[in-house]
Amino acid sequence: MSKQIILEDKILESLPGVGNATRSKLNSLGIFRITDLLLFLPHQLIDKSIVSEVDSIQSGDNCLLIGVIEKIVITKGFKKNLILTINVKNKRIRVRFMHKIIIYKYLKEKDRVRLTGIIYIKGSVVEMIHPEIEVITDERTLEKVIPLYNTKRVLGQKKIRKLIKFVLDYVIKKKSDDIFDNNFLEFMNVPNYIDALQACHSPADNNYDQAIEKFEYSRRRFVLEELISRSIRFEKIKAESSRNISYSFELSRTRISKLIQSLSFKLTNSQSLAVDDIIEKFRGEFASTRLIQGDVGCGKTIVSAIAAFLSFDSGLQTAFLAPTEILVDQHASYLKKVFSDYNINIATLKNNLKKIEKDRVINNLKDGSIDIVVGTHSLISANIQFQKLGLCVIDEQHKFGINQRLSFSSSRSKSNIAPHVIYLSATPIPRSLSLVLYQGLDYTRIIEKPKNRQNIITKLINSQNRRNIFSKIKNLVSKREKVFWVCPSISSENSTELESVYKTSEILNKEFKDFNIGILHGQLDEDESDSIINNLKDGSLDILVCTTVIEVG
Repeated sequence: MSKQIILEDKILESLPGVGNATRSKLNSLGIFRITDLLLFLPHQLIDKSIVSEVDSIQSGDNCLLIGVIEKIVITKGFKKNLILTINVKNKRIRVRFMHKIIIYKYLKEKDRVRLTGIIYIKGSVVEMIHPEIEVITDERTLEKVIPLYNTKRVLGQKKIRKLIKFVLDYVIKKKSDDIFDNNFLEFMNVPNYIDALQACHSPADNNYDQAIEKFEYSRRRFVLEELISRSIRFEKIKAESSRNISYSFELSRTRISKLIQSLSFKLTNSQSLAVDDIIEKFRGEFASTRLIQGDVGCGKTIVSAIAAFLSFDSGLQTAFLAPTEILVDQHASYLKKVFSDYNINIATLKNNLKKIEKDRVINNLKDGSIDIVVGTHSLISANIQFQKLGLCVIDEQHKFGINQRLSFSSSRSKSNIAPHVIYLSATPIPRSLSLVLYQGLDYTRIIEKPKNRQNIITKLINSQNRRNIFSKIKNLVSKREKVFWVCPSISSENSTELESVYKTSEILNKEFKDFNIGILHGQLDEDESDSIINNLKDGSLDILVCTTVIEVG
């Protein structure tokens, strides 16, 4: 008789097949409890119900193919490649794996396999790079609609699906009660908890359109849960912050006006109103919490810089929290330029600082000799103390969790006096939804762009028209203009996942052999990042393939 497994929500290792290594990988995806694993919803469903016609495929097509492995070759050298030759209806397809090829050691010649990925055709060579590959033992058991998870290459799709399926089966057997009663579910037109989980993680329909319909309907359930949870959390924050005493600000309109007049541009009406709102709150007795929202380029940073000046002018310190070291450096450089006429000591605190330099910054924050510090997650550390912290600015606030934001903005001074907090975000959330998500926060929206800003034209182009994009890029680069190609991931385990920097860079290097192409993402070290940015500035690079790291500055 098999031993019954009992799962402990806070212990991921209670899951079969999860040890320290897998737990660490799950943690890096934000999964710390078994409940988190259940709520790690797929970002899309993949249609594997229709096999592509191999004779009509074109380069760039996302294809589903079934064939037989004829040949397996492992290349020599430091970075070994696994190359398969697949016979698909008497047409040879080359399949190449470049990363962690040991995980494909189960593949054998004469295996019948199903491939999902993007086709690249160059001359007579038809190739797939890192497709998802499945060995077919019984075609009747093949799933036709597959959940796809954004695992960021930390975990394989098969592994995450297996873990989630085990937990889902466990929860179904337990028959736990729903947190919502039937009347509420009917009123809100959402499914119960178990049905919603099954539709997302284990779609039963072989019909893709029906599966997608149920998937989207079920996701609404979890969106509703999150909205209610956030509303309760922010109500708590609102209640707590309304009782937090702040430092007294000494506000001089003359000095504020002098700073604003020294700028090389004139503030827009929206920026001026935002500054007025901040000044009004800083006059109060209690610490305020404000969300400043506006499109990229609307001038949120200068508003936060003026707020930092108000803190400095009152003898208080300011801390800027940014999600990447690139943005930290840009913020610090910008603030030094804005405050070049003032004796304001600005420092940075990042993970890659040498210990002696990091200790110096930490000590100077504690003794008050640093007026403004700009840092990454390092600033959240509990050992960071300020002499008199008057203001916290959190840029790209949506990139930090609620607990991180609360930890950062909590009292960091001996006196337990709370700082004012300003969140900055360019996320285009409609105003009504913003007020729900950020209930209890003062809300400022900057709707105007500074003068002479170029209008941005946005177009949606089908991937099948990639040749047209290549032609436009060639024309732009020939005129000495720059091109940014932004990808949602750094690298991907297989081509059914998000387009990645490295895979796209490989394609563009083949397409634009006469142009210089660079890559930029958050995992590069500071020297590499600086070198790439400088090469872009001085004209050495024509095309930059990057992640969304560039959206933050």
